[in-house]
Amino acid sequence: RSMPSVKELRARARVDVGMFQSEFGPVALIQQPPERVFQKVAQQMGRSQTVFMAHRSRLTDRLLSMLQGFEHLQVLFLRPESEGQVFAVGRLETSSLVVHDPSVSKFHALLRWSAADDTCYVRDSGSMNGTYINSVQLGAEEQQLWDGDAVAFGDAQFLYVSTQTLHAHLSAAVPSAAR
Repeated sequence: RSMPSVKELRARARVDVGMFQSEFGPVALIQQPPERVFQKVAQQMGRSQTVFMAHRSRLTDRLLSMLQGFEHLQVLFLRPESEGQVFAVGRLETSSLVVHDPSVSKFHALLRWSAADDTCYVRDSGSMNGTYINSVQLGAEEQQLWDGDAVAFGDAQFLYVSTQTLHAHLSAAVPSAAR
């Protein structure tokens, strides 16, 4: 599975949101940089206080900082084809979301698509290092993901966003001369 970078997606964000969603699917996981790297870029952008695992209310600042400062970040789009489709997360190459990080188990977690809610639910698969949503470790129960949630599989961190939200921020970050 190809994971485009933020830089590669900028040019694609010039199309309308409907075309963007039909090409990439309803939701995305954006790889987050290590905290020290994020803090340094946030400070360079004039944001002295930045919470790494941000709450949804800070989604805009978090996304803009990430999209402006990290052209190389990889974006994984989930393209569910049916209600209840499950995506496996882990180090195995056969996983739907392959995460090459030693803290991620071979079979770490499951993401389940819910068309009724237009979102995914996540469940830890008994991983060694846990699955976290907004810094809170998941127990044995499946939990709904909301637009802007920070999701961590072990130490590998992602921002879960709707494709519509991603498109809006990519479009906002494109210089007006380039539009």
